[in-house]
Amino acid sequence: MDQRAGGPLASLAGRAPVSALLALAAFGLANACLPLPERPAGESSPRVSRAAAAPPLPSPASTPTPLDAPGYSPVKPVIGDYFADPTVIRVGGTYFAYGTNNAAGALPVATAPSPTGPWTQNPGDGLAQLPAWAAPGWTWAPEVVPPRGGKGPYILYFSARRKDRDVQCIGVATARSAAGPFVPAEGEPLVCPLDLGGAIDPASYIEDDGTRYLLYKTDAREKAAVHLVRLTPDGLRPAGAPKRILGRDGNEPVLVEAPDLVRRGGKYVLFYSAGWYFKSNYQTRYATASSIMGPYRKAAAPLLSTGAYGGRVQGPGSADVLAEESGDRLVFHGIREYRGGSRVNRAMYVAALGWDGARPVVRGVPVRYEAERGRLNGCVTVLGRRKASGGRAAGAFARAGCPLEFPVFAPVAGRYSVAVRYANWSKGRSRLELAVNGTAPATVPLRPGKTGSWATTATVEGDLGAGWNTLSLRRLDGRGQVDYVEVR
Repeated sequence: MDQRAGGPLASLAGRAPVSALLALAAFGLANACLPLPERPAGESSPRVSRAAAAPPLPSPASTPTPLDAPGYSPVKPVIGDYFADPTVIRVGGTYFAYGTNNAAGALPVATAPSPTGPWTQNPGDGLAQLPAWAAPGWTWAPEVVPPRGGKGPYILYFSARRKDRDVQCIGVATARSAAGPFVPAEGEPLVCPLDLGGAIDPASYIEDDGTRYLLYKTDAREKAAVHLVRLTPDGLRPAGAPKRILGRDGNEPVLVEAPDLVRRGGKYVLFYSAGWYFKSNYQTRYATASSIMGPYRKAAAPLLSTGAYGGRVQGPGSADVLAEESGDRLVFHGIREYRGGSRVNRAMYVAALGWDGARPVVRGVPVRYEAERGRLNGCVTVLGRRKASGGRAAGAFARAGCPLEFPVFAPVAGRYSVAVRYANWSKGRSRLELAVNGTAPATVPLRPGKTGSWATTATVEGDLGAGWNTLSLRRLDGRGQVDYVEVR
């Protein structure tokens, strides 16, 4: 899969008084690429409808870059009703979303003209008939794969409860339409490791040469891990022995699950969730490898979490990458309502996904840049400050015009906000100048405060370009100190 080309970068502009938002105008291009669980039954047993699946919506001949729906925000659900474990594909000019069973059926299907909506849930059930081995009401985490080159069927991978024992297994079904109805393969499940507690959360990966793989999570809590198995060319049967490629580490809550694999920046990037899906500490993480079989090296911190979102999205997980020529999107669910125990209402979210090589960056998640880790240019001092983030800050600036610089990464071009956490312990005026890529600066007044206290400025808003930008702060006057800047 090709690395997506970045859009134009831009530079900061505009001025405003401290009581208002500091306005910034358009930015200009910059090339500063700086280094620097088992699932409880309580949730998944709604009544299953057996109505016929709706036909697919008509698609225009051309497929222009989709526009965001009115009112869209990366921290607001695009499907607010129950739509857990979502995955999205595009067929012509129509987007199809599939989720874990809900009141609509075993395979709820929704359609939209854009990944950000507006989404309409189709009447009927995309998987109205289950295989003989599967019990109704336990059909989770679907994965739909369109035909390669427009030839062949749509393939559905799903997990369902076996009738003869208390485990989930993975089945496969096919359809001639993206809306279904999908017809399951009879016989034994596609994947069902009974010695590992069964399997859930199937995810497809196809190499450029057409080699197909399936990822899944083994379901026994004490053995929960992500496995990978090669499939036959038609994607309907295993073609090799599965391999365990990822397990839980001690800093991850409870277990790992919900894998999704892409190739970016010359690496295999494996997204996965950690924790109980019905708790606020459920989170999305990622790991990278040079070979599809691993070893996979985990990132140090979650990519998506309740804390990273400042509580605006609860328990973000079960992430799935929607890859398009116009850029990637990350589709995931978040908890909208806690109903007690494992009962939660999970809604579908969509956010732009950018790449710094093999490092994913998601629009809507604030990114903090600590001041002491910025480029100090020989004229800004690192200070020990007990109440600062990380216990350190930068300042005071040795002279007027001295810049403190940060490389900041925007996943996609668009409007962002920047907050500066600062301290001004003098009784006089202190001001900084904020600019991106050295142009069109804006003045940031620092209000005086009590010694030892920290404050956050009014929000600075403006248009950033996709990729790396250089944000700089320099002293105009006074003795301000900077804890961090935060871009969201």
